[in-house]
Amino acid sequence: MNNQYVIPLFVAGSLLLTLFAFFLIAYLLVQKNKQNQYQLEKTQMIFDHENNILRTKIEEQENTMDQISKELHDNIKSVLGFAQMSMYNIAGLATDNEQAVLINKTNNIIGDVIENLHNISHSLNSNFVKNIGLIDSITKEIEHVQLSKKLICNMEVSGEPFSLSPEKEIHIFRIAQEAIQNCLKHANATNLNFALDYLPGLFTMKISDNGDGFDKNKVYAMKGLGFLNMFQRTRYVHGALEVDSAPSEGSTITLTLNPNTDGLNN
Repeated sequence: MNNQYVIPLFVAGSLLLTLFAFFLIAYLLVQKNKQNQYQLEKTQMIFDHENNILRTKIEEQENTMDQISKELHDNIKSVLGFAQMSMYNIAGLATDNEQAVLINKTNNIIGDVIENLHNISHSLNSNFVKNIGLIDSITKEIEHVQLSKKLICNMEVSGEPFSLSPEKEIHIFRIAQEAIQNCLKHANATNLNFALDYLPGLFTMKISDNGDGFDKNKVYAMKGLGFLNMFQRTRYVHGALEVDSAPSEGSTITLTLNPNTDGLNN
C-alpha cells in the first residue's frame, strides 16, 4: 500500500481508538458515579431508618419514665402520705413510751420513703430536668445518692456554663444516671467524681470511680450494665463516648459533644 494512504489511515485509526477509549472511560465514570450515588442513597436510607428507630426507642423510654414519675408522685406518694397521717393518729393512742418510740421510728421510715420517692419522681421526669437544667439535675442526683451513704460523690464545673438544648441536657443527664447506677450496682466503689467542662464549641462530661473496673475491650459484650443505652443516647446527641477501665483500676467515662450540633430529632 502506498505510504500516502498508510499514514492518514494510521492517524485516523489512532484517533478512532482514542475517541473510543475516551467514550469508554467516560461511560465507565458515569456508571461508577451512578453506582456511588445509588450506594450513598442506600446508605442514607439505612442511616435514616436506624435513626428513626433510635429516636422512637428513646422517646418511648422518656415517655415510660414520665409515666412512672407521675405514678410515683400522684398515687404511691399520696398513699404513703395517708399512711403517715394514720401513724400520727395512732401515736396519740399510744399507752406507753415503748409504743410511742416504735411509732415514731415507723413515721420516720415512711417520711424517708416519701422523700426518696419525691427525688426519684423528679429525676425520672424529663420536664423537671428541662426546668432546672443539667448542672442542678446532676447535683440533686448526687445528693440523693449520698443519702444512701454508699458513695462519696463530688462534682466540679469548669469554664463558663452555657445552656445546651433541653433535649441534649436530658440525654446527657440520662447518661449520668446510667453511670451512677452502674457504679452502685457493679463497681464496689467508694468515690464517684463528676467533671463538667464548658469550652467554646465543646462540652465534656467526665465520670470516674475508684471501683473494681473491667476489661474495656469487652464493653460492647456487657449485658445489663447500661452501656448500650449510654452509647445510643450519645449517638442521639451526635457526641462521642469513651470508656477507659481496667480490672482493679476503676473506670472513667468521658462524653464529648459539640453544643452547636443538632441532635437526631432536629
